[in-house]
Amino acid sequence: MNKYKCKTMPGLTTHMNEHYSSSGFWSEDDDGLTYDQLDQFWSELSSKARHELLRIDKQTLFEQARKNMCCSRCLGLLLEGFAQILSAGRAAYEKRMMGPSKDNCKSNGTRKCTVAYQSPPVHRWGGLTTTRSGCITLLDCFLTAKTFKGLQNVFESNRARERERELLYPDACGGGGRVWLSQGIAGFGKGHGTRETCNLHTTRLSCDTLVDFWSALEEHSRQSLLRMKEEDFVERLTYRFDCKKFCRDCRRNVIREFKELKELKRIQRDPRCTDWFCVADTAFQYEVDIDSVRADWSQYFTENAGYHHFEWAIGTGEGESDILEFKYVGNDRSARVNGLDLRGLHECYITLRAFKKNGRPSEISVKAHALRGQQCVHSRLVVGDGFVSIKRGECIRMFFEHAEEAEEEEDEVLIDKDGNELDGECLRPQKHAKSPELAREFLLDAATVIFKEQVEKAFRDGTAHQNAHSIFVCLSSELLEQRVHIACKEIVTLEKQNKLLEEEEKEKREEEERKERKRIKEREKKLRRKERLK
Repeated sequence: MNKYKCKTMPGLTTHMNEHYSSSGFWSEDDDGLTYDQLDQFWSELSSKARHELLRIDKQTLFEQARKNMCCSRCLGLLLEGFAQILSAGRAAYEKRMMGPSKDNCKSNGTRKCTVAYQSPPVHRWGGLTTTRSGCITLLDCFLTAKTFKGLQNVFESNRARERERELLYPDACGGGGRVWLSQGIAGFGKGHGTRETCNLHTTRLSCDTLVDFWSALEEHSRQSLLRMKEEDFVERLTYRFDCKKFCRDCRRNVIREFKELKELKRIQRDPRCTDWFCVADTAFQYEVDIDSVRADWSQYFTENAGYHHFEWAIGTGEGESDILEFKYVGNDRSARVNGLDLRGLHECYITLRAFKKNGRPSEISVKAHALRGQQCVHSRLVVGDGFVSIKRGECIRMFFEHAEEAEEEEDEVLIDKDGNELDGECLRPQKHAKSPELAREFLLDAATVIFKEQVEKAFRDGTAHQNAHSIFVCLSSELLEQRVHIACKEIVTLEKQNKLLEEEEKEKREEEERKERKRIKEREKKLRRKERLK
């Protein structure tokens, strides 16, 4: 029987539990083992002893993770990682057992093991897999290796992975212990006694970080991040109302504009807003630019409606004609005027008079609101079919910067957009949404912030998954390495003890032999004296 097999296994668990009490990954204590000792130890282990030695159960792994390394969210991601590697291990086993050709499966498995053996960092799990009983272990190519070199490559590559993780996520969960953020404390204050979230889940992200993240995404991923279910959007919008202490009237105005966007999508009407003016009324179609106005009422006043002729005018107030006097257009169903100068206007109105044959007119006015450099909600926000989506515009950086400006403005503005002091209708200093124009502006700002937060969440989730994956691989690898080193050290220590005992026994034998020779000499001397006396 192999001496390492029979002498290593007993008492191993006790020593392991003592070693696990140390904090952090890869303790700096030098156990004094050389590569030659580890290689000799490994080469003399039987296959069964190797499989028994290199395995970590779920309880041991997560007891170590809970001690000082993971907040509640990252611990949940570690549990997901364990479930994933367990599923991958079972799938690989079933594929080997149920494949069309065992030789072919064996060949494929051999190729995968060869790649992992030659370059462990390439393997997703760093050379790790699971046993049928659900324990973490190494791939068979490492367990059956004749030398310790393969295992050494695994452990060293995972140490390099841990160093890289520390550089990428210095404020995240990991081996050194972190300062945790408690969501239960107002203002997300820091606390050492709580482990709800680490900084990886709460750190404010810069525009540069978001732009880099966005650039690395595929187009379908980008579209999914700028789209969400309508009920989720309304829930987040309501949350923003609560956070900003919006009054009831302002909330009602914003929700009304949101429902109007939804209705426009349902009836398939697309307002013809320009870079200068927003046209939200639906009495008839119209388009207002900086120097021209166009109106089309053909879909609303049909030829069969009995109207004899039409007149239209443009003014700064409803029904007024101080920009363009009422102009007769006959029976035409559209009109256009160029050469205007609408700079500096906050709003303008287009008034249409429809005369029937009896001379009785019907008058309708629609309003165009000056955007003054702002973006129009109709050209950016799409509501319909149970989803809400936003168009990112020409530049994604401008999208994120707009969201940041909206967040800062909501926190800092003490007067409304028209320069009026707040009258206390809102419970705290806040930008009002009294008019439809301000409600649409707030709705677009809120939507931009909401979708920016969704992009931030995707980035944080991705980095948190990467960090947790590295923690899982590195922690598992470290615990396996500890088991090998502890078992080898037990053997080395036992050999040293045996050697000392042998040396002590040898010294005792030599001492007894020396004493025996001395006694023999003494007896011989006595015999010679007796003979001389005779």
